[in-house]
Amino acid sequence: MVRIKRIAIATAIGILTGLYCVGSLLVIAPPGVTPEPWFMVTLFYSRTLQGFLIGFADAVPLHWAVRGGGIGALMSIQLCIVSLFSHNYTGAVLLLVAGIIYGLLADGIASRLVRDTMMKK
Repeated sequence: MVRIKRIAIATAIGILTGLYCVGSLLVIAPPGVTPEPWFMVTLFYSRTLQGFLIGFADAVPLHWAVRGGGIGALMSIQLCIVSLFSHNYTGAVLLLVAGIIYGLLADGIASRLVRDTMMKK
């Protein structure tokens, strides 16, 4: 039961961070330029999948910060490739850093909430 709760919490955080990433991309786009729809879908899907994987990673024997940041970095590398090929190095760095931060948030919040639930029992 605890594992299902952790997966649900981390996936929900992944969905929220995915929506935030897509919204940020739309806001920072120059006037008259619409980001590619396929990239926005990929960005949302990647952040949601990142949260889902973090939810399953509770059995990995690492500190939550290392585990969440590592998964965030690994999941963001695939997003950085698109920016690197278009010579948008700043965008690639921002995607990588955001992925690490979102991974830290997802794993930290999920670990804390699940731990608090276990202590109450």
